[in-house]
Amino acid sequence: MAKRRVTWFVLADGSRARFLTRRTEGPGYEVVGNYQSPEAHLASHEIMGDRPGRTQESAYSGRHAIEPRQDAHQARKTSFVQAVAGHINAASARGAFDDLVIYAPPRALAEMRASLDEGTRQKIKAELPKDLTRLPLAELSERFAELG
Repeated sequence: MAKRRVTWFVLADGSRARFLTRRTEGPGYEVVGNYQSPEAHLASHEIMGDRPGRTQESAYSGRHAIEPRQDAHQARKTSFVQAVAGHINAASARGAFDDLVIYAPPRALAEMRASLDEGTRQKIKAELPKDLTRLPLAELSERFAELG
């Protein structure tokens, strides 16, 4: 008897991620992994405790703040997506799944794609630029049916 192919459905954005697979018995899906960023909904002053640095203008005596190179919230989201990709890479190396379907907003999808290793990228069956992280488990079946 042939081994059943396992497909992981990854639903991710910058602050939460769920890994799902089809149930072995009966219809529906079960959650394999669930991750949430504890820092995703912090206020900016909680993320960046210090005031931005200041600089002296060379042409006159004025001073102004130096803006950070990257928005603190976006940096946290990028870090979270990279951590999720690390979990996917580790699961792929263990052979936890054969195929991978990723649903994520465009920016998170691009970051995740860049963070996945080559072996995991070869297992990608579909990438869809949609945010399904807030949908209940019962409503996901119809969304996954569009894949065929």
